[in-house]
Amino acid sequence: MNETFDGEKRYGEKPMTQPVGVAMIGTGRWAGHMAQAVGRTDAIRIVSCFSRTLENREQFADTFDCFASDSFEDAIHHPEVEAVVLTTPNMVHAEQTIECARARKHVFVEKPIAYSLKDCVKMAEICESIGVTLLVGHCFRRAGAARKIKQMLQEDLLGKVVLAEANFSFDSTGLTPDAWRYYKDQCPGGPLMQLGIHHVDTLHYLLGSVDQVRGSFAQLSTHAEIDDVGAAILEFKQGTRAVITGSYVSPRTFFIRLFGSKGNLEYSVDMSNWRVSKMIDSMTTLTFQKEDTREEIAFTPNDMLVDELEEFAHCVRGETTPETGAAEGTAALKVILAAIESHETGKAISLEA
Repeated sequence: MNETFDGEKRYGEKPMTQPVGVAMIGTGRWAGHMAQAVGRTDAIRIVSCFSRTLENREQFADTFDCFASDSFEDAIHHPEVEAVVLTTPNMVHAEQTIECARARKHVFVEKPIAYSLKDCVKMAEICESIGVTLLVGHCFRRAGAARKIKQMLQEDLLGKVVLAEANFSFDSTGLTPDAWRYYKDQCPGGPLMQLGIHHVDTLHYLLGSVDQVRGSFAQLSTHAEIDDVGAAILEFKQGTRAVITGSYVSPRTFFIRLFGSKGNLEYSVDMSNWRVSKMIDSMTTLTFQKEDTREEIAFTPNDMLVDELEEFAHCVRGETTPETGAAEGTAALKVILAAIESHETGKAISLEA
Protein backbone atom coordinates (compact mmCIF):
# COMPACT_ATOMS: atom_id res chain seq x y z
CA MET A 1 0.00 0.00 0.00
CA ASN A 2 1.06 3.59 -0.60
CA GLU A 3 1.35 4.60 3.06
CA THR A 4 3.77 7.51 2.60
CA PHE A 5 1.99 9.56 -0.07
CA ASP A 6 1.91 13.13 1.22
CA GLY A 7 -0.75 14.65 -1.00
CA GLU A 8 1.49 16.26 -3.62
CA LYS A 9 0.17 15.56 -7.10
CA ARG A 10 2.66 13.12 -8.59
CA TYR A 11 1.71 14.16 -12.13
CA GLY A 12 2.32 17.84 -11.34
CA GLU A 13 0.01 20.59 -12.51
CA LYS A 14 0.28 19.75 -16.20
CA PRO A 15 -3.12 20.31 -17.87
CA MET A 16 -4.69 17.60 -19.99
CA THR A 17 -4.27 18.25 -23.70
CA GLN A 18 -7.37 16.17 -24.41
CA PRO A 19 -9.98 15.21 -21.79
CA VAL A 20 -10.45 11.51 -21.17
CA GLY A 21 -13.80 10.27 -22.45
CA VAL A 22 -15.62 8.12 -19.90
CA ALA A 23 -18.77 6.03 -19.63
CA MET A 24 -20.72 6.46 -16.40
CA ILE A 25 -22.27 3.16 -15.33
CA GLY A 26 -24.93 3.74 -12.70
CA THR A 27 -26.94 6.96 -12.63
CA GLY A 28 -28.02 7.13 -8.99
CA ARG A 29 -27.31 9.66 -6.28
CA TRP A 30 -23.54 9.15 -6.09
CA ALA A 31 -23.22 9.11 -9.88
CA GLY A 32 -24.72 12.59 -9.80
CA HIS A 33 -22.04 13.76 -7.35
CA MET A 34 -19.32 12.30 -9.57
CA ALA A 35 -20.81 13.85 -12.70
CA GLN A 36 -20.94 17.25 -11.01
CA ALA A 37 -17.26 16.83 -10.12
CA VAL A 38 -16.51 16.04 -13.77
CA GLY A 39 -18.01 19.44 -14.54
CA ARG A 40 -15.40 21.05 -12.28
CA THR A 41 -12.40 19.72 -14.22
CA ASP A 42 -11.19 19.77 -17.82
CA ALA A 43 -9.47 16.39 -17.43
CA ILE A 44 -12.55 14.22 -18.03
CA ARG A 45 -15.73 14.40 -20.04
CA ILE A 46 -18.76 12.11 -19.86
CA VAL A 47 -19.46 10.48 -23.22
CA SER A 48 -22.11 7.90 -22.38
CA CYS A 49 -24.09 6.54 -19.47
CA PHE A 50 -26.11 3.47 -18.60
CA SER A 51 -28.39 2.25 -15.82
CA ARG A 52 -31.10 -0.38 -15.87
CA THR A 53 -33.97 2.13 -15.76
CA LEU A 54 -34.56 3.94 -19.04
CA GLU A 55 -36.05 7.03 -17.38
CA ASN A 56 -33.07 7.38 -15.02
CA ARG A 57 -30.41 7.14 -17.70
CA GLU A 58 -32.25 9.50 -20.04
CA GLN A 59 -32.63 12.06 -17.27
CA PHE A 60 -28.93 11.68 -16.37
CA ALA A 61 -27.93 12.06 -20.02
CA ASP A 62 -30.06 15.18 -20.37
CA THR A 63 -28.63 16.71 -17.18
CA PHE A 64 -25.00 15.99 -17.95
CA ASP A 65 -25.07 16.24 -21.74
CA CYS A 66 -24.04 12.71 -22.67
CA PHE A 67 -25.42 9.78 -24.65
CA ALA A 68 -27.92 7.44 -22.93
CA SER A 69 -26.86 3.96 -24.02
CA ASP A 70 -29.27 1.06 -24.33
CA SER A 71 -26.94 -1.41 -22.60
CA PHE A 72 -23.81 -1.67 -20.48
CA GLU A 73 -21.94 -3.02 -23.49
CA ASP A 74 -23.02 -0.15 -25.74
CA ALA A 75 -21.97 2.40 -23.13
CA ILE A 76 -18.44 1.11 -22.63
CA HIS A 77 -17.86 0.35 -26.34
CA HIS A 78 -18.78 3.85 -27.51
CA PRO A 79 -15.89 4.85 -29.81
CA GLU A 80 -15.06 7.96 -27.75
CA VAL A 81 -14.95 6.08 -24.41
CA GLU A 82 -11.45 5.41 -23.06
CA ALA A 83 -12.39 4.64 -19.46
CA VAL A 84 -15.34 3.74 -17.26
CA VAL A 85 -16.58 5.10 -13.93
CA LEU A 86 -18.55 2.47 -12.01
CA THR A 87 -21.02 3.85 -9.45
CA THR A 88 -23.00 0.64 -9.29
CA PRO A 89 -24.10 -1.70 -6.47
CA ASN A 90 -21.07 -3.26 -4.82
CA MET A 91 -21.95 -6.86 -5.68
CA VAL A 92 -21.48 -6.22 -9.42
CA HIS A 93 -18.18 -4.32 -9.17
CA ALA A 94 -16.04 -7.36 -9.93
CA GLU A 95 -17.87 -8.59 -13.00
CA GLN A 96 -18.24 -5.10 -14.43
CA THR A 97 -14.59 -4.23 -13.81
CA ILE A 98 -13.47 -7.41 -15.52
CA GLU A 99 -15.75 -6.77 -18.51
CA CYS A 100 -14.42 -3.22 -18.84
CA ALA A 101 -10.82 -4.41 -18.63
CA ARG A 102 -11.42 -7.04 -21.30
CA ALA A 103 -12.77 -4.24 -23.48
CA ARG A 104 -9.46 -2.45 -22.78
CA LYS A 105 -11.11 0.35 -20.84
CA HIS A 106 -9.50 1.85 -17.75
CA VAL A 107 -11.64 1.48 -14.62
CA PHE A 108 -12.58 3.80 -11.77
CA VAL A 109 -14.66 1.74 -9.31
CA GLU A 110 -16.30 3.17 -6.23
CA LYS A 111 -15.48 1.71 -2.82
CA PRO A 112 -15.70 -0.95 -1.62
CA ILE A 113 -13.70 -2.47 -4.45
CA ALA A 114 -15.75 -5.70 -4.19
CA TYR A 115 -17.22 -8.05 -1.59
CA SER A 116 -14.65 -10.87 -1.65
CA LEU A 117 -10.87 -11.03 -1.60
CA LYS A 118 -10.95 -13.55 -4.47
CA ASP A 119 -12.74 -10.96 -6.60
CA CYS A 120 -10.15 -8.35 -5.64
CA VAL A 121 -7.32 -10.59 -6.79
CA LYS A 122 -9.08 -11.39 -10.05
CA MET A 123 -9.84 -7.72 -10.75
CA ALA A 124 -6.26 -6.67 -10.06
CA GLU A 125 -4.72 -9.49 -12.10
CA ILE A 126 -6.88 -8.93 -15.15
CA CYS A 127 -6.41 -5.16 -15.18
CA GLU A 128 -2.65 -5.56 -14.76
CA SER A 129 -2.34 -8.25 -17.43
CA ILE A 130 -4.28 -6.18 -19.97
CA GLY A 131 -2.53 -2.96 -18.98
CA VAL A 132 -5.44 -0.82 -17.85
CA THR A 133 -5.72 1.30 -14.72
CA LEU A 134 -7.83 0.20 -11.75
CA LEU A 135 -8.48 3.08 -9.35
CA VAL A 136 -10.72 2.65 -6.30
CA GLY A 137 -12.81 5.62 -5.15
CA HIS A 138 -11.57 6.17 -1.61
CA CYS A 139 -11.97 9.92 -1.71
CA PHE A 140 -11.81 11.01 1.93
CA ARG A 141 -8.05 10.54 2.32
CA ARG A 142 -7.82 13.23 -0.38
CA ALA A 143 -9.67 15.86 1.66
CA GLY A 144 -7.51 18.84 2.55
CA ALA A 145 -7.89 18.10 6.26
CA ALA A 146 -6.64 14.52 5.84
CA ARG A 147 -3.64 15.76 3.88
CA LYS A 148 -2.87 18.24 6.66
CA ILE A 149 -3.07 15.51 9.30
CA LYS A 150 -0.59 13.42 7.29
CA GLN A 151 1.78 16.39 7.22
CA MET A 152 1.45 16.89 10.98
CA LEU A 153 2.23 13.23 11.60
CA GLN A 154 5.27 13.40 9.33
CA GLU A 155 6.45 16.44 11.32
CA ASP A 156 5.96 14.44 14.55
CA LEU A 157 3.65 17.09 16.05
CA LEU A 158 1.47 14.46 17.73
CA GLY A 159 4.32 12.19 18.77
CA LYS A 160 3.47 8.49 18.86
CA VAL A 161 -0.21 7.98 18.06
CA VAL A 162 -1.48 5.44 20.56
CA LEU A 163 -5.23 5.59 20.01
CA ALA A 164 -7.68 6.57 17.28
CA GLU A 165 -11.46 6.91 17.26
CA ALA A 166 -13.57 7.35 14.13
CA ASN A 167 -17.28 7.43 13.35
CA PHE A 168 -19.20 7.79 10.12
CA SER A 169 -22.97 7.57 10.55
CA PHE A 170 -25.94 8.33 8.34
CA ASP A 171 -29.65 7.94 9.01
CA SER A 172 -30.93 5.29 6.60
CA THR A 173 -33.95 4.15 8.60
CA GLY A 174 -36.11 4.89 5.56
CA LEU A 175 -34.57 2.14 3.44
CA THR A 176 -37.21 0.25 1.44
CA PRO A 177 -37.08 -3.19 -0.22
CA ASP A 178 -36.43 -1.67 -3.65
CA ALA A 179 -32.97 -0.51 -2.45
CA TRP A 180 -30.08 -2.98 -2.70
CA ARG A 181 -28.67 -1.73 0.63
CA TYR A 182 -31.86 -3.04 2.29
CA TYR A 183 -30.65 -6.64 2.05
CA LYS A 184 -27.95 -8.20 4.22
CA ASP A 185 -26.56 -10.40 1.45
CA GLN A 186 -26.24 -7.36 -0.83
CA CYS A 187 -24.87 -5.05 1.86
CA PRO A 188 -22.87 -7.16 4.35
CA GLY A 189 -21.45 -5.15 7.22
CA GLY A 190 -24.07 -2.40 6.76
CA PRO A 191 -22.68 1.01 7.73
CA LEU A 192 -19.12 -0.21 8.22
CA MET A 193 -18.95 -1.58 4.68
CA GLN A 194 -20.52 1.53 3.14
CA LEU A 195 -19.31 4.32 5.45
CA GLY A 196 -16.72 3.05 7.93
CA ILE A 197 -14.56 1.69 5.13
CA HIS A 198 -13.70 5.32 4.30
CA HIS A 199 -12.18 5.66 7.76
CA VAL A 200 -10.33 2.37 7.35
CA ASP A 201 -8.65 3.68 4.22
CA THR A 202 -7.86 7.07 5.76
CA LEU A 203 -6.37 5.47 8.88
CA HIS A 204 -4.31 3.14 6.66
CA TYR A 205 -3.02 6.28 4.94
CA LEU A 206 -2.26 7.97 8.25
CA LEU A 207 -1.12 5.11 10.49
CA GLY A 208 -0.08 2.20 8.28
CA SER A 209 -1.30 -1.38 8.07
CA VAL A 210 -3.50 -3.35 10.47
CA ASP A 211 -2.51 -6.62 12.16
CA GLN A 212 -5.70 -7.70 13.92
CA VAL A 213 -9.42 -6.89 13.90
CA ARG A 214 -12.36 -7.50 16.22
CA GLY A 215 -15.91 -6.68 15.14
CA SER A 216 -19.44 -6.39 16.46
CA PHE A 217 -22.65 -5.76 14.49
CA ALA A 218 -26.35 -5.54 15.30
CA GLN A 219 -29.74 -4.83 13.76
CA LEU A 220 -31.34 -2.45 16.25
CA SER A 221 -33.66 0.03 14.62
CA THR A 222 -34.21 -0.11 10.86
CA HIS A 223 -36.83 -2.28 9.19
CA ALA A 224 -34.26 -3.44 6.63
CA GLU A 225 -32.48 -6.79 6.81
CA ILE A 226 -29.04 -5.25 7.22
CA ASP A 227 -27.14 -4.71 10.44
CA ASP A 228 -27.65 -1.02 11.12
CA VAL A 229 -24.81 -0.51 13.62
CA GLY A 230 -21.26 -1.77 13.56
CA ALA A 231 -17.99 -1.40 15.45
CA ALA A 232 -14.47 -2.59 14.73
CA ILE A 233 -11.40 -2.56 16.95
CA LEU A 234 -8.19 -2.38 14.95
CA GLU A 235 -4.67 -3.17 16.11
CA PHE A 236 -2.15 -1.48 13.83
CA LYS A 237 1.27 -2.88 13.06
CA GLN A 238 2.86 0.14 14.73
CA GLY A 239 0.90 -0.62 17.94
CA THR A 240 -1.88 1.95 17.70
CA ARG A 241 -5.36 0.82 18.73
CA ALA A 242 -8.35 2.24 16.86
CA VAL A 243 -12.11 1.99 17.15
CA ILE A 244 -14.21 2.58 14.02
CA THR A 245 -17.98 2.80 14.45
CA GLY A 246 -20.90 3.48 12.14
CA SER A 247 -24.66 3.69 12.28
CA TYR A 248 -27.53 3.74 9.81
CA VAL A 249 -29.77 5.01 12.62
CA SER A 250 -28.12 8.19 13.89
CA PRO A 251 -27.91 11.66 12.34
CA ARG A 252 -25.05 12.35 9.93
CA THR A 253 -21.74 12.19 11.78
CA PHE A 254 -18.13 12.21 10.62
CA PHE A 255 -15.06 12.48 12.83
CA ILE A 256 -11.58 11.09 13.42
CA ARG A 257 -9.72 11.63 16.69
CA LEU A 258 -6.05 10.86 17.13
CA PHE A 259 -4.45 10.65 20.57
CA GLY A 260 -0.66 11.02 20.65
CA SER A 261 2.17 11.25 23.15
CA LYS A 262 2.63 14.95 22.34
CA GLY A 263 -0.94 16.00 21.62
CA ASN A 264 -4.42 15.12 20.40
CA LEU A 265 -6.07 16.01 17.12
CA GLU A 266 -9.78 16.09 16.33
CA TYR A 267 -11.01 16.12 12.72
CA SER A 268 -14.75 16.72 12.43
CA VAL A 269 -17.07 17.61 9.59
CA ASP A 270 -20.43 19.35 9.74
CA MET A 271 -22.29 16.95 7.45
CA SER A 272 -25.36 19.16 7.00
CA ASN A 273 -24.24 19.91 3.41
CA TRP A 274 -22.45 16.63 2.73
CA ARG A 275 -24.06 16.40 -0.73
CA VAL A 276 -21.68 19.07 -2.02
CA SER A 277 -18.31 17.31 -1.89
CA LYS A 278 -16.31 20.41 -2.78
CA MET A 279 -17.63 22.01 0.43
CA ILE A 280 -16.46 19.24 2.76
CA ASP A 281 -13.25 21.02 3.74
CA SER A 282 -15.10 24.30 4.28
CA MET A 283 -17.27 22.48 6.83
CA THR A 284 -14.31 20.82 8.54
CA THR A 285 -12.65 21.71 11.81
CA LEU A 286 -9.19 20.50 12.84
CA THR A 287 -8.46 21.06 16.53
CA PHE A 288 -5.06 20.35 18.07
CA GLN A 289 -4.78 19.91 21.83
CA LYS A 290 -1.40 20.13 23.53
CA GLU A 291 -1.29 20.04 27.31
CA ASP A 292 -3.82 22.68 28.39
CA THR A 293 -4.07 24.55 25.10
CA ARG A 294 -6.36 23.99 22.12
CA GLU A 295 -5.96 25.61 18.73
CA GLU A 296 -7.73 25.36 15.41
CA ILE A 297 -5.41 24.23 12.62
CA ALA A 298 -5.61 25.84 9.20
CA PHE A 299 -5.25 23.72 6.07
CA THR A 300 -5.55 24.04 2.31
CA PRO A 301 -8.97 22.90 1.03
CA ASN A 302 -9.10 20.25 -1.68
CA ASP A 303 -11.94 19.12 -3.92
CA MET A 304 -11.53 15.42 -3.17
CA LEU A 305 -13.70 14.11 -6.01
CA VAL A 306 -12.00 16.28 -8.61
CA ASP A 307 -8.65 15.20 -7.16
CA GLU A 308 -9.31 11.50 -7.70
CA LEU A 309 -10.89 12.03 -11.13
CA GLU A 310 -7.95 14.10 -12.34
CA GLU A 311 -5.53 11.50 -11.04
CA PHE A 312 -7.54 8.84 -12.87
CA ALA A 313 -7.27 10.83 -16.09
CA HIS A 314 -3.50 11.12 -15.71
CA CYS A 315 -3.33 7.37 -15.03
CA VAL A 316 -5.19 6.76 -18.29
CA ARG A 317 -2.62 8.93 -20.06
CA GLY A 318 0.19 6.88 -18.47
CA GLU A 319 1.54 9.81 -16.44
CA THR A 320 1.10 8.31 -12.96
CA THR A 321 -0.30 5.35 -11.03
CA PRO A 322 -3.30 5.31 -8.67
CA GLU A 323 -2.83 6.40 -5.09
CA THR A 324 -5.79 4.20 -4.18
CA GLY A 325 -5.45 1.26 -6.49
CA ALA A 326 -6.32 -2.41 -6.11
CA ALA A 327 -3.91 -2.91 -3.18
CA GLU A 328 -5.38 -0.05 -1.15
CA GLY A 329 -8.96 -1.00 -2.00
CA THR A 330 -8.29 -4.62 -1.05
CA ALA A 331 -6.60 -3.65 2.23
CA ALA A 332 -9.61 -1.60 3.32
CA LEU A 333 -12.04 -4.37 2.35
CA LYS A 334 -9.96 -6.96 4.21
CA VAL A 335 -10.44 -5.06 7.48
CA ILE A 336 -14.23 -4.90 7.09
CA LEU A 337 -14.46 -8.58 6.13
CA ALA A 338 -12.33 -9.46 9.14
CA ALA A 339 -14.67 -7.45 11.40
CA ILE A 340 -17.64 -9.40 10.01
CA GLU A 341 -15.83 -12.71 10.50
CA SER A 342 -14.90 -11.73 14.05
CA HIS A 343 -18.52 -10.96 14.87
CA GLU A 344 -19.63 -14.30 13.45
CA THR A 345 -16.95 -16.37 15.20
CA GLY A 346 -16.46 -14.39 18.40
CA LYS A 347 -12.70 -14.34 17.78
CA ALA A 348 -10.14 -11.70 16.85
CA ILE A 349 -9.04 -12.08 13.22
CA SER A 350 -5.39 -11.72 12.28
CA LEU A 351 -4.62 -10.20 8.88
CA GLU A 352 -1.90 -11.68 6.73
CA ALA A 353 0.67 -9.29 5.31
